[in-house]
Amino acid sequence: MLVLSRRKALACSPLLVTLFALSACISPGQPPAPPLPALEKAAPFTSADADFVQKLNDMDLTHIALANIAKTHAARNDIALLSTTIAKELTENHDTLTKLATTHTLTLPAKPSAQSQKVIDQLQHLHGSAFDRSYTRYFTTSTTKMKSVLEAQITTSKNTDLVKLATDTKTKLTTYQSEIK
Repeated sequence: MLVLSRRKALACSPLLVTLFALSACISPGQPPAPPLPALEKAAPFTSADADFVQKLNDMDLTHIALANIAKTHAARNDIALLSTTIAKELTENHDTLTKLATTHTLTLPAKPSAQSQKVIDQLQHLHGSAFDRSYTRYFTTSTTKMKSVLEAQITTSKNTDLVKLATDTKTKLTTYQSEIK
């Protein structure tokens, strides 16, 4: 029996030594850990950045609404199928934009501008090939205008998050435009 106890004692001794060593590390005399460095803040929005965010927000809301209408009003299958992708990807884009705006204490409108709403209302009353023609014309015109705004943002902004968002949006719009023709 004595041999069995020695074996247990020898087996437990490294564990006991480790526990004693760890208990010495948690003594009340230790100074507290230094605070973590502050997270790097994103570059603040300039007035040009804020203007860009407003334009991109309106474009996203308008194209999402039109894509949702296109699902049921388009005669061309390619437009109806692409509209699902447009609505999904631009909704994700809009969510990212909203998060960025919120971190910079900028409140975005939840609805498209009055001018954009007129376009949505007009296209909502069209069906079939009439809808396809009007939707294609509007989409091409608006994305061409928006690409110049995106390009200006990419070249002038110092906010890396906005530059990335603008670059991603420009790529998406170019893809959509090539598929809608």
